[in-house]
Amino acid sequence: MKIPGLAVLAPLGFCLLQFACGAQPKAPGADVLLITIDTLRADYIHAYGFPLEITPSIDALAARGVLFENAIAAATLTAPAHASIMTSRYVREHSVGSRNGDTRLEGLPTLAERFAEAGYETAAFISNVVLRRRMGLDRGFATYDDELPASEQNRDRYFERPAEATARQALTWMADQAGNQPVFLWLHLQDPHGPYSAPAPWSGRIDRVALAMRGELGVLNQNSGRAGIPFYQAQEGLRDPARYAALYAEEIQYADHWVGQVISAMEKRSGARGSVILLTADHGESLGENGWFFQHGQSTAPELARVPFIVAAPGLERGRIRGPVSHVDVAPTLLALAGLPGLPDASGRPLRAQLLGEESPEDRLVFCDTDGESAAYGSESWTRIVGSTLSDRPETPPRPIQSESALLSAEGIWLPGELDSQAMDALAEYIEGRAALVAAGPMAPEHIEELRALGYGAPLEDYDEEPTRSGPPAPEPHAGS
Repeated sequence: MKIPGLAVLAPLGFCLLQFACGAQPKAPGADVLLITIDTLRADYIHAYGFPLEITPSIDALAARGVLFENAIAAATLTAPAHASIMTSRYVREHSVGSRNGDTRLEGLPTLAERFAEAGYETAAFISNVVLRRRMGLDRGFATYDDELPASEQNRDRYFERPAEATARQALTWMADQAGNQPVFLWLHLQDPHGPYSAPAPWSGRIDRVALAMRGELGVLNQNSGRAGIPFYQAQEGLRDPARYAALYAEEIQYADHWVGQVISAMEKRSGARGSVILLTADHGESLGENGWFFQHGQSTAPELARVPFIVAAPGLERGRIRGPVSHVDVAPTLLALAGLPGLPDASGRPLRAQLLGEESPEDRLVFCDTDGESAAYGSESWTRIVGSTLSDRPETPPRPIQSESALLSAEGIWLPGELDSQAMDALAEYIEGRAALVAAGPMAPEHIEELRALGYGAPLEDYDEEPTRSGPPAPEPHAGS
C-alpha cells in the first residue's frame, strides 16, 4: 500500500546517495559479519550526530559504507528484536512474540541456516542471557558460544559477558578458521546495556552529558525507570541523571573499541575476497524522555526504536539514506550482498539496490513492538502512529490510538487526519495480526520471576501509560579531565 505522506523521498532529493552506480559487491564467497550492539541509541554515535567522538570504529565503518538514518527496531526488547533480525519477520509473525525470551523461536528458517546451507562456516558469540540457545536462535550456527561467566553488578542472578570477553572469543574463532572457506559471524555485545560500568581505561573519561531534565533522581525499588533510577542501575551516591548519561557514553566507547578489533580481524582474514559488514542495535535506551530513565521495553518511542544501521561491502561507496528501514531488512540484505537466495516469505526487503544507488528508498511504513503496544513509523520527523495491543474483551480487536505528528509531502504538509486514515489502517491491520500473540495467555510464573531478576520482567502496571512527551534530551557532553 502506498502512503502518500511518505512520498517525500527521492522526488525532493532527500535521499543523499554518493554511490558509484553500477558497482557490484564481490559475491558469493565474501565473508559476512553481523554486529548487534545491545541498547545502543543511534544518536549517541558520532556519525549520527553525537557531539563527542566516542565511536571511532563505528564512524570509520560509516565513513566507507552506507548509513541509514531512519532505521527502526522491530521491538524494543532484546529477544524479539533479534528474532526479527534473524528471520526477517515482524513480531506478529514469529513465535518469540513481544515478550523478552518467553518462548523459543520455532518453525521459521533463519539467516544462519541459509548461510550454512551455502557452505559458510557459521558462528555466533552472544553476551545476553535472553539470547542463550534455549531461545532457538542457535539454529544454523555450527558454533553458538553463549557462555556467560560474569554476574552483573546489583543483580547476581543476571549473567552476562563483557564486550572484551565476547570479542576475544570471536577473534580466537576467526583465527582458527580455514582461510579459503567463507564465514558468517554474528557478534552480539551486551555493553552499553545497564548497569553502566565501563572498565578502565574507558571509565572516567566523560564527566557528564547534559539532559533536558535538571536536578537529582531517587532510586526506585523496581526496574521500570519511571521517574527515577531503576535499582539495578543505581551507582552508590550518584543521583545526577547527567552523570548516568556519561556512564552510558563510556560504555559505548568501550564497546566501540572491541567492534573495531573484530572488524579489523575480519577484514584481514578476508583479504581480496572482501567482507560484508552490517552493524545495528537491538533497541535504544530512555535517558529521561517521557519521564523514563535508563530503561527500555516500556514503549515504542523513538529513543527506544531508533537504531544504527550501517552497511559496508566491496563495491559500495559512502552514502546516507533517509528512507525508513527495519530489522527485518537485515537478513534479506546480507543474503543479497552475499549472492544468496533470500528467506521464504520474508517481511523485509533486500536493500542491495538502494545500497548500489540503483533504486530510491521505498514509500513504506515499518513496525515496532513491545509488550502491549505496536507502532508504525514513517520517514519524516520520526512520525509514529501508536496502537495498543491490549483489549479488555477478547472479541474486541486492538486498534490504533494515537498519532504523534504529521508528515511532509511533495505537495506540502499532510494533515493528521489525512495521514491517519491510511497509516492507521495499516497499523490496525498489523495489530490484528498480533491478536493471536496477545491471546496466548500470561507467562509462566517462574519465567516472570526470572525476567524480573534480569530487569526485564516489570509488570505492566509498573509501566502504566506514557507521560506527556517532554522532548528529547539535549546532549551537551563535557569530556572529563
